[in-house]
Amino acid sequence: MAKKLPLGLQDFRGIIEDGYQYVDKTRYLHRLATSGKYFFLSRPRRFGKSITVSTLHELFLGSRALFQGLWIESRWDWANKIRPVVKLSLKDVNFEQRGLEEPLAERIAEIGDRNGIELHAVSARDKFRELLIALSARGRVVVLVDEYDAPIVHYLGKDMDTAYSNRELLKGFYSVLKEMDTLLELVFLTGVSKFAKTGIFSGLNNLVDLSLHPDYATMLGYTQQELESNFPEEIAAAAQKLHTDRQGLLDQLRVWYNGYRFEENAETVYNPVSINSFFNRNKFENFWFATGTPTFLINLLKEQGVTDLRAEDQSQLDFDSLELERIYVPGLLYQMGYLTIHSRNAYGLYTLDYPNLEVKNTMKAYWAEVLVR
Repeated sequence: MAKKLPLGLQDFRGIIEDGYQYVDKTRYLHRLATSGKYFFLSRPRRFGKSITVSTLHELFLGSRALFQGLWIESRWDWANKIRPVVKLSLKDVNFEQRGLEEPLAERIAEIGDRNGIELHAVSARDKFRELLIALSARGRVVVLVDEYDAPIVHYLGKDMDTAYSNRELLKGFYSVLKEMDTLLELVFLTGVSKFAKTGIFSGLNNLVDLSLHPDYATMLGYTQQELESNFPEEIAAAAQKLHTDRQGLLDQLRVWYNGYRFEENAETVYNPVSINSFFNRNKFENFWFATGTPTFLINLLKEQGVTDLRAEDQSQLDFDSLELERIYVPGLLYQMGYLTIHSRNAYGLYTLDYPNLEVKNTMKAYWAEVLVR
């Protein structure tokens, strides 16, 4: 019997306990958690970053029952890997109404409260340091930060002064991780964009960036094999409803929703929200775009006179990191998921192109609308 589709769900415990479909990615988490200490991963919105953070959270809490039947269950040292965990999502910090400093400090205090720790420091940075020191009495601390860049990305194209201000605040906040190095077991940060290390992570010079790492290129998103092995009943039902056969449906799904490549030699992957939404409706639509519109991106394209979104002869430095002082449009489009890696030539230069029909059709529609304004 097919499991329920995890539409809009980002909590690993809830997905498992309530019988929702979970595509097993735990082999990547095992590799990450046993091969280093400081990691960073950027991926487009709604691509599985939050569920990855949530899964790591339960792993280090020792919630073995949630992992029954998954790849990692028989390979994880459950008896000796329980750790205190700080799990923080910056997209859930109410920075729009009140600024970033005060609500971020409150969120750190809430984490302290849940762990029975009263924090006395005032600033978010100092509270963070105090929390890590207190938790370290129970073991080396795991720090998981989801959407680390939300208070910056939110203001791109809207209020650059606030974006700059939040960048400086976060630079100081994240510098605590370097100071507390001996107290930490693992640090994993995710976000939509990768800002230049000098912008935010200047102190974390040992941060391993997984964003273009070949071993983690399919850590988020669904591969073709994962699609076919995890959704056989949904594929059969959709094929019947759309009056096609299995292979015909798979061919259409590939054209519409596959195509994201996060390393030049890697297998392409599907956007999870698009696949789950398709099986929910059995209808080809632009599901991912419905979760957020690229208005400021389109305006930026117009301001910079960009007429061809396909980008050739791109060096990795052009699209792999961003600087607020000089936002390079192809790089921003890549990091936000509107372009992806198509190929890399013998000189190490990349071609970026639309990942699939869903993105191509909608971006062209937005672009045409801007041109006639």
